[in-house]
Amino acid sequence: MTAILSHKLPGGGAGLAAFGGGLTPPDLDRGMWDLHRADLLGAPDAWRGDPGLRLLAPANAEDARHVPILADATGLGPVDRMVVTIDYSPFPLALVFHPGRALPLLGFGVKYEIAGPIRASARTGAEWIMGGAFIDAMGGGCSAPAATHARPDWQDGFGEMRARLWPDTGRLRVGIRHPMDTGLADGIPAHHLTDLTLTDAQGGEIARLEIHEPLEENPVLTFLLPRDLAQGPVGITARDTSGFRFSGKVAP
Repeated sequence: MTAILSHKLPGGGAGLAAFGGGLTPPDLDRGMWDLHRADLLGAPDAWRGDPGLRLLAPANAEDARHVPILADATGLGPVDRMVVTIDYSPFPLALVFHPGRALPLLGFGVKYEIAGPIRASARTGAEWIMGGAFIDAMGGGCSAPAATHARPDWQDGFGEMRARLWPDTGRLRVGIRHPMDTGLADGIPAHHLTDLTLTDAQGGEIARLEIHEPLEENPVLTFLLPRDLAQGPVGITARDTSGFRFSGKVAP
């Protein structure tokens, strides 16, 4: 089993271990887990908790529209899929991460509608490993209109992409300006990103992300690449529910 690699990120190591409250083994099988396991993971018979998977989150959501999360499954070895679910959200499926040639670590932010558990489930072969954390939140993050709509010029920067790649650690950070509207705010239809793909210099896929409504407005995503791919360049492409396509390239 390899070491968990969260320490490669700023503020990692001991500081991350104390960040948020993880679910202990007796808590893993409570809440909406039975239903979500059946509906979103294909009803696997084999699943368990493992310290090689950590989902790091704040114990309290100061802003329900922006709750930072780090899902780190690098301690499990090969992972072909990671699914993030939120127990009591109107949109329980937040994202599906296909690490591919990247490491199974993902940083992101979500909107939180009500207090409850958030879970990351990683598939290793035929087995699912689940880790989670409980977040206390006043709620309303999914039903509130995007803050960007208060600006009359918000469309001017729509789709703008910013990224940075650190070749020494393999860290890749990608941000896209997008309202990520869930469709629950009065008079504002659903409009959110649906997928994002990373590619190498030859156009081969590195990793892929399926994106759903709970991802935060103007999302910022953190990936971890192996040393050879971290030398870049890395291509980034994304799409949304309205058919818009976004693309960019980043190099060290």
